[in-house]
Amino acid sequence: MPAILITGAAGRTSGFVIRALLQAPSPIQPSDLRLLVRSQDSAHTLQSRIPALADAHFVVGDYLEAHTLAPAVAGVDVVFHNGPAFHPLESAMGIALIEAARAAGVRHFVYCSVLFPVLTKMVNHKAKAVVEEHLIESGLEYTILQPSSLMQNINLQTVVSTGTLLALYTPSVLQGYLDLEDLGLVARTVILDPAAHSRARYELVGENCSYEDVARAIGAQLGKDTKVVRLPREEATSRSGLHVDLKAEHISDGFHRMLFYYDRRGIPGNNNTVRWILGREPTSWAERIRRDLERNAP
Repeated sequence: MPAILITGAAGRTSGFVIRALLQAPSPIQPSDLRLLVRSQDSAHTLQSRIPALADAHFVVGDYLEAHTLAPAVAGVDVVFHNGPAFHPLESAMGIALIEAARAAGVRHFVYCSVLFPVLTKMVNHKAKAVVEEHLIESGLEYTILQPSSLMQNINLQTVVSTGTLLALYTPSVLQGYLDLEDLGLVARTVILDPAAHSRARYELVGENCSYEDVARAIGAQLGKDTKVVRLPREEATSRSGLHVDLKAEHISDGFHRMLFYYDRRGIPGNNNTVRWILGREPTSWAERIRRDLERNAP
């Protein structure tokens, strides 16, 4: 089996990739993984979620400290990298890791980017476009995954308990969504057979929906109406429970710009690629709601 480095291992997206890799019928064992985290505390957090991961599977590093990246990539066959969204140095971090991987002779680099990084009015898209360009020109074998917004950005349990879906932008705007479990399975497919996906850039969308569509799907599963309440921008970005930490000004600014773009246009896409890679229909909102409600049933 290949030796696989997963960066941002304690984060949400990489956590879904790790679980997909360790899920039957995957042949990957915990010993095949090397997990890059920022601190021992992050390692312990992930171990609490996935007890099969031992201390030996972790390496503590900092993308901006080059000497910490060499041990992380040494002897690795495949890298899966998911950078810290909205970080002002996200591009530099990605480039540093690509250079470390190239120096170490890594066979394949899988980069988790974003749907349509060419939409550079959003700083998080622009940062990933820079990393994509560097990776393509690096000489490494690569695959670039470009996921849309993630279904798990909407806290289903909160919506169910309150009967209200809080909209961060215009509720009628169409947006592409992808189930994180599908993203994990796509990443697993690429990591286990990287040669078949070399030099590919995959746009990953599960279903295009508005907030209003999502509320109707939740209401249909619950048998009662779910309200949609549009939050004023300032309130939307000051609430707890968001999938990004907005305490830093540069992150808050980037998030505001993204919501302004979503409010005007949204970012819908096409789900043919996910269908082809998984060999089935992508998970729909109705399926995600039903699955997660069943899992959390008392």
